Amino acid sequence: MSPAIPTLLHSKTWILPYLIFICSTSLSAQYLNENIGNVRLYEFKIECPMYKCDISGNIIDSSILVAPPNAKFTLVECLSNHYVIRFTLLLNSKKIGGIFFTENDFTTYTYFIITKAQLDFKAVSIKKSNLNLLVGNIFTPIKLRFKPFDFAKDISVGTTFGGKYSFTEKQNTAVDGLIGIGISSLSIDSSSAQKSTNESNELLAFTSSLGLVLEFGNAQLGIFIGFDLISNTNQKKYDWIYKNKPWLSFGVGYSLFSFNVKK
Repeated sequence: MSPAIPTLLHSKTWILPYLIFICSTSLSAQYLNENIGNVRLYEFKIECPMYKCDISGNIIDSSILVAPPNAKFTLVECLSNHYVIRFTLLLNSKKIGGIFFTENDFTTYTYFIITKAQLDFKAVSIKKSNLNLLVGNIFTPIKLRFKPFDFAKDISVGTTFGGKYSFTEKQNTAVDGLIGIGISSLSIDSSSAQKSTNESNELLAFTSSLGLVLEFGNAQLGIFIGFDLISNTNQKKYDWIYKNKPWLSFGVGYSLFSFNVKK
């Protein structure tokens, strides 16, 4: 943090701009559910005959193969009366028409052709869930404390987990609910300790928090509320005035929160 920032914190003129642009929380997370997006994903409910073909639907092997139940596939090409499909997952233990295929044969570029009637009768679509699980790290550089009100540059680092609910299929509008735990570095001085202290003291604290992130395309708004707990020994020594009092941290921006998708 720049040496000039602590000076600005004590100026009331800078409180509102600082609150909006500087007081932010950064979050990284991974989705544990598969992100299907706009891919047309299906699953066979019963056995289905098919032929091996190229991506254009030209049959390259006249041997009839049989797709087993529960095999998942995507639609690659739509022809007049047929579909070109590609399997997304097939266990190595499955046998198709007596011919054994490895998993890679079905997860790369091996295509098959089936009729539209077979798709309608023997397969069902798999809809993407609107709910995804999140896990990752949380870093809180600035906190707002209350009673008395103050800006605190007590840095918190920890782990967060929770859920993401998407209101649209493309996931460009969503809300994320998060729980975080970690540790914080606290600065306790004469202004935050009821007992006399002549210098600023750096202490470690256990931090727990709850967070909410709203996403509207690349525009995001996040807010976190939490508690910092120091040891009983340090509490008796300094009588920290913010014991059992919540802090608040939030951020507004364009792609402020970075999420990595695990497909």
